[in-house]
Amino acid sequence: MPRRSSLFADSSPQPVESVSAWLFSLQRTVSVTIRENGSMTVRVVGLMLVLLIALTVDADRAHAQLLVPKRTLTVGPAPGCASSPAGSGMVARHDNVEARRLAAAGQEAALIGDQTAARTAFIRAAELNPGDERVAYDLARAHEELADTSKAIGEYCRYLTLSPGGREAADVRDRLSRIVPRAQTKRADDVQVAFRLGLALFDDGRFDASARAFTDVLRNAPTAAEASYNRGLARAAAGQRADALTDLEQFRAAAPTVDDRVEVARAIERLRRPVYSAGVAFGRGLLPGFGQFYTSRPVRGVIVLLLATGSAGAAFVQKTNTTQIAYTDPNGVSAPYAQTTTERPYFAAAIGAAVGITLIAAIEAAVFANGTQSGASIVAPRGSTASPATGFAIAPTMDRSGRAGVRLSVPF
Repeated sequence: MPRRSSLFADSSPQPVESVSAWLFSLQRTVSVTIRENGSMTVRVVGLMLVLLIALTVDADRAHAQLLVPKRTLTVGPAPGCASSPAGSGMVARHDNVEARRLAAAGQEAALIGDQTAARTAFIRAAELNPGDERVAYDLARAHEELADTSKAIGEYCRYLTLSPGGREAADVRDRLSRIVPRAQTKRADDVQVAFRLGLALFDDGRFDASARAFTDVLRNAPTAAEASYNRGLARAAAGQRADALTDLEQFRAAAPTVDDRVEVARAIERLRRPVYSAGVAFGRGLLPGFGQFYTSRPVRGVIVLLLATGSAGAAFVQKTNTTQIAYTDPNGVSAPYAQTTTERPYFAAAIGAAVGITLIAAIEAAVFANGTQSGASIVAPRGSTASPATGFAIAPTMDRSGRAGVRLSVPF
């Protein structure tokens, strides 16, 4: 759940209605009301708070879709078979007379024991019709008979890729279990173990160790797209943004579906966004507008600077008052005179407003900077399947004295 901070100021019913209407006309669900009998400083600071919060709304960040690791590793169709690229099992069949003639000639040669001639015929048939799983099976058998184990394994795996549930699939898997070298089978098992270990470490929040586990997976199975994806998430969670971008770009190039490509493209775009330090933003924001300048929002920085300097300038506005003073001299003669006084009536309110604007702008810059960090995150919390709820909540309320007000809930 996102953190929520609440602001409350009470008011008579009329200001509540007018301020709310003004805010809704801006299409911002932000509202602050000011007490009718409040001081000028409170009123000015309250209105500036409304303006700055309204300017801070970032709807795009609120709807960012977070990613979760993939729990299943796509492996080859059988132990010893490498993972196949997406769509490789949908090779078009080019059934033609020559391919059928070569396949029949290969079968006849195999029946009479001429495996070399059979293999030559099947190779040519496979070139003409690469989508025919039966030709792949016959060619694998010919390779196996001629003790060419590596090529036999390749063709058996191609058969399973073309037709994983075909008539000869059970026989192919049985033959693979006998001819695939034990070391290769063990490597396939190690890949699965490393992948499960990477997921367990990821779930425990040990992202650096998780990334190393997925690196082990990729060392033994370079085409394992899920390992690249998960390593990218682990590196992003560990703050290794450049390495995470490399992994996610690699996954996007081999993503099996359009949805995967779109989802990862959005995550890549978020990772490329600038990230700012909340502490630095607040520190610089103690100079009016400099927090906004630091977070690359110069227009807002200029607005804050003008508001703060304008308020400070108002503190030195002088007002001259002339008062008639009644006076009677010692002789009893009335001699009234005019007394002129000079004062700064807005000094306290204006200085308070300038300080308030500066502090609010500094806090706003820090909140924005913190939002860039959370907004740039692409990893969903453990157990999460959707983005967190977002948006501003606004509702009427009353204080203990029975005065009306509005409560604003701001997620950040």
